[in-house]
Amino acid sequence: MRTLILTACCLAALPALAAPRIDDVTVKPNPAAFSGGKAPQVEIAVSVARSKIGNNNCDASVDTGDGGRPRTLDFGVATTRTLRHVYEKDGTYKISVKGTGATPCEGAGAASVAVTGASAKKKAEPKKKAEPKKKPEPKKKGAEAPLSKDAAKP
Repeated sequence: MRTLILTACCLAALPALAAPRIDDVTVKPNPAAFSGGKAPQVEIAVSVARSKIGNNNCDASVDTGDGGRPRTLDFGVATTRTLRHVYEKDGTYKISVKGTGATPCEGAGAASVAVTGASAKKKAEPKKKAEPKKKPEPKKKGAEAPLSKDAAKP
C-alpha cells in the first residue's frame, strides 16, 4: 500500500516539476521597415508557461531566420525574455525557438516578421569627377602692360 501511495504522489508531482514550456513568440514592430537609411531593429519576445508549483530554469535557442547564429535565452525564473535583432535586407523571415542546452525548455515556437523598404535605403552618392584644369587664355594684343619710359627709348 505504501508503494502505491508513494508512486501516486510522485506521478502527481511530475507535471509540477516539468520544465517550462515555450508558450509564445512575438515580434515588434511587425512589419519592420527601413527608415532614414537604417536597417530595422526588432524585438523578439519569447514567453514560457510554468507550472504553478516549481520555477525550474530552462534555456531556449532563437534562430532569427536570416542566416545568423542562433542565440540562447536563459529564462532563470522569468516567464519572458527578449532580444533585439537587426535585419539588413527586405524579406519575410521565420523566427524559430526551441528548447536547448542542459536544461531545455519544452516544446518549440515560431513567428514571422516582414521587413520592407531596403530599396529606399539611401545609396551613397557617386563621387564627382575632378574638373579638368582650365588652360590659361592666351593674352590679347594691346592688353600688355605699358613699358616703362626707359624701355620705350631706342
